[in-house]
Amino acid sequence: MRRFLRKYILPLVLSLVLTSCFSDFEPDIESKPVLCMISNISDGDSIKVSLTHTWRWSDKSESISMNAPWGSDGKLESDLLVEDALVKLYVNDEYKETLKLGKGMSGIGMNKYINGGVYYPVDDYPWATTGYVYYIADYIPQCGDKIRLEAESEEYGSAWAEVTVPQTVEIDSVDYTVSNFDDRNTALSEFYLFNMNLSVWFSDPGNETNYYMFETSSPGYFKGVDAEGLEYEESVNFRDVTDDPLFTEHVSAIDHVLAETSGYSLFSDRQISGKSYPLHVRLEGVSYQLDNRSAIPDAENSYIKFILYSISPSYYRHVISVWAANDGIVGALGDVGLAEPVFAASNVSTGAGVVSASAKYEYKLYMRPLIESIQKESQQ
Repeated sequence: MRRFLRKYILPLVLSLVLTSCFSDFEPDIESKPVLCMISNISDGDSIKVSLTHTWRWSDKSESISMNAPWGSDGKLESDLLVEDALVKLYVNDEYKETLKLGKGMSGIGMNKYINGGVYYPVDDYPWATTGYVYYIADYIPQCGDKIRLEAESEEYGSAWAEVTVPQTVEIDSVDYTVSNFDDRNTALSEFYLFNMNLSVWFSDPGNETNYYMFETSSPGYFKGVDAEGLEYEESVNFRDVTDDPLFTEHVSAIDHVLAETSGYSLFSDRQISGKSYPLHVRLEGVSYQLDNRSAIPDAENSYIKFILYSISPSYYRHVISVWAANDGIVGALGDVGLAEPVFAASNVSTGAGVVSASAKYEYKLYMRPLIESIQKESQQ
């Protein structure tokens, strides 16, 4: 119903109101390109920084595609890369080093920056590409570090941003119930299918405002050889239909009716500050398959993984602003001139890009012990 209203009803109303109100208009505004800085700094991982420059949307240069700064091959547009800058790293207000320019495979952050200020999930647009260019530091950040990055380019000027790496918040425990358990084993393979409702417990520290992001994943397919030399393949798959109310705390009443609100798992602690809370996770069509029943696989090969990220305010505000611009009602109205436009939030001095930080805690729920437990309970 929500998608129907947003996709059909709202555009229809706007089309009636705005009929004959559009014309091409190119404002003659002086605009000088500035540095765009992007980095997600993770506890225990190397610091990588992407530097590009802003561009005018109406730029008709053949060297800059409509998908800038990403070309059709998935790599950054070479004309937008800034490879001659001086990038300095400060840790806890002390100069640490000057970053080196590197090229190759890279996973710079949790999301990919595209079209001058919009983040998309890394699962939909893989970040890792051969030939990617970034600045990299030798220093490995830790929780609590205050990181400051300063970049200077002769052509595009300077840019700086500052962020503190948050403390890790642990997942205390995971409770679950299983329904619709279906044993579809054959003489050659094992196959189980079921649904799960889970409570993923964690405790908010309560000493300051904290921001989080939650993720559920699995390794998918795994090939292995058991102690007797028997080869086998395992797989774990599911559909994540989690709808915990914390994931939509940023959504207004009208957005709940008309806007797209799914697909986001960021939240703050404003409702749970200092408390223990169970994230309500729902998984449908959970499947586990072992192709060789004669093999005895390692119990830790197949699992469902729950990840709780502690994220910086800069990351939270940026993604929420992107949601407001792309999926919220105000953003939709702003696109057609009926409201103020919504711009992506940035903590970079030039207003282009974002420097964020995160720390994560992983909890693995192993499938073989889980299935054995289910089978024992069914026999009692």
